[in-house]
Amino acid sequence: MDLRHMRYFIAVADELHFTRAAEALRIAQPALSKQIRDLEDEVGATLLNRTGRRITLSDAGRVFYERATLALQAAESALVETRRAQRGETGKIVIGFFEQSAYTLLPPILRAYRQGFPDVDVQLRWFSVTTQGDALRRGDTDVAFMRSIAKLGPSTDGFGDLATCKLHREKFVLAIPETHHLRERVTVPIAACANEMFVGYTETFAPDFHAMMMRLCAIHGFSPKLSLEVGQSYTLLGLVSAGTGIAFVPASVQRMKFEGVLFKRLDDEMPEIEIYLAWRARKPSALLAAFIDTAQATVTENILPRDPSFIVT
Repeated sequence: MDLRHMRYFIAVADELHFTRAAEALRIAQPALSKQIRDLEDEVGATLLNRTGRRITLSDAGRVFYERATLALQAAESALVETRRAQRGETGKIVIGFFEQSAYTLLPPILRAYRQGFPDVDVQLRWFSVTTQGDALRRGDTDVAFMRSIAKLGPSTDGFGDLATCKLHREKFVLAIPETHHLRERVTVPIAACANEMFVGYTETFAPDFHAMMMRLCAIHGFSPKLSLEVGQSYTLLGLVSAGTGIAFVPASVQRMKFEGVLFKRLDDEMPEIEIYLAWRARKPSALLAAFIDTAQATVTENILPRDPSFIVT
């Protein structure tokens, strides 16, 4: 018995007429009659009562009709779901993210992905920027946002065995309290910050940002006076707003709209923050490939605002 036998039987049971069923199936009527007889022999039961030209379902035929219909529906469902899985439309994906990606790349990419693939189970897991790679290698995530700083000496990405694609890059800006004496400046030279108190990123949780700040200050002839070091941008901006110090921050933090904070373009050559999407270095599944493609397409559509006050350069 195969699915074809079931389809033939259901067609005859629906029509209760061999000729009409054969026409619907586009096969010869004698061939159809033989297929039904073969099916009855295999089942070991009479499925159709034949009285002259009149056909009715036997008791066994009614049971077989019900079960065969369910079997065909299940088979069709399996076929559809298998094809959807092949296209990456079903399944589960675990996405690793860190703070900066949560207010820049993640929201528009996630919206676009959920719109295009509504039946995928999307799970989000936060890891610090320093542990994204390890979480990915352990299998805690399927794909992760990761960060690197380019043009700051030899690469220390640490991507190693991971496959990556670059999604976004931006420069640093200067965050100052709105009452600061530099508030009237359109751009600020880094050297003008030599005597200022800084709020910095801690080396433990943001080693790349910490190294960037120390390197930039050293290049311009001074060591920053640190009032405090923190791990998260929203904490840092809160402290800047409170007048604790000034800070070098990614331009995208302006999305956080902190009251009492102004942002100034730095009037010097700046390293760039680069954000990547990373996954374990092997051929990605259809599910993962669909997410990667969606992320790249979303970024290509200029997800960052064109507002002149948003000073990404």
